Amino acid sequence: MTAPLKMKDLEARTGVSREAIHFYFREGLLPEPDRPKKNVAHYTDEHVVRIRAIKQLQHERALPLEAIKPILERFDYDAYSASNDLARFEIEVHSRVDGDLPSSDQRVDEVAARLGLYRAQIFELNKEGVIRIKGKGKNASIDFRDVGIVETWAKFLHLGFGNKSGYDAAYAGRFAKVLTEIAELEVGKFLDVFGENAPDDAAELAAQGIAATNDLIARLRTQALMRALHERVPSEG
Repeated sequence: MTAPLKMKDLEARTGVSREAIHFYFREGLLPEPDRPKKNVAHYTDEHVVRIRAIKQLQHERALPLEAIKPILERFDYDAYSASNDLARFEIEVHSRVDGDLPSSDQRVDEVAARLGLYRAQIFELNKEGVIRIKGKGKNASIDFRDVGIVETWAKFLHLGFGNKSGYDAAYAGRFAKVLTEIAELEVGKFLDVFGENAPDDAAELAAQGIAATNDLIARLRTQALMRALHERVPSEG
């Protein structure tokens, strides 16, 4: 069993001051240490790895702490620190795609109450593969991107579509299924073509590609809708 570490050990092994480390704890970036006695704290190698990852993401990517926190929660930060190319690429892509402001997971009950939804409506989205719920019971939660999806779905329902036949979670699920298939093809194609690029360069290109493709999909869908509507409307004369 590895001997527990003291604060001075964390400072020596990470090059980060105790003031900064205490700040990381207050911000929820580090797990609480074991406290066998009052005013005694035992730290582990996990704290060292996390602090190094925070330092690396701050200095190399210039990321704010609010963006680093969900990265630490979601990814293998040990692999990132070890410069595993594929793990680093994945983390770098997520740090660059800013369609939603990164934040911590939110409890399903809190999201439902805030958006005026029933808890069951969010679980229906999970059942149809639109979002992914973590945990069970009162601890059930969703990540920040899924929160954004639920917020958009709530707007859709509050417009009145939720009271119409067929506009249910299964309706959203059909879109999710198609887009999942497209995404799998996109990722496979991108890695085949650009997988040998440096992680940072590939991540920047991927992030720009995601933004451009999102715009393309939106425009293609609008065009298809307008054409479908035109075909349904009887022509004059």
